[in-house]
Amino acid sequence: MEDAHIAELDLGDGNSVFAVFDGHGGPEVAKFTKNHFCKSLLNSAAYKRKDYKKALEDTFIKMDKLLLSEKGKKELR
Repeated sequence: MEDAHIAELDLGDGNSVFAVFDGHGGPEVAKFTKNHFCKSLLNSAAYKRKDYKKALEDTFIKMDKLLLSEKGKKELR
């Protein structure tokens, strides 16, 4: 398995995010999530209203949806 990680000290608003994405879905999935996670988090309506727990939950669900989309499948290839 190949993991990917994020260590963003400042998302631009003083918040930080640290995450490890395991490679159970394959290294491509971990890298995909690494590449899209922060942007999706920042664009989350919950994040904008400072509901960070909900924003994280929504962003993980968004990653699943992106991975299953045609664009996401193409990127994984």
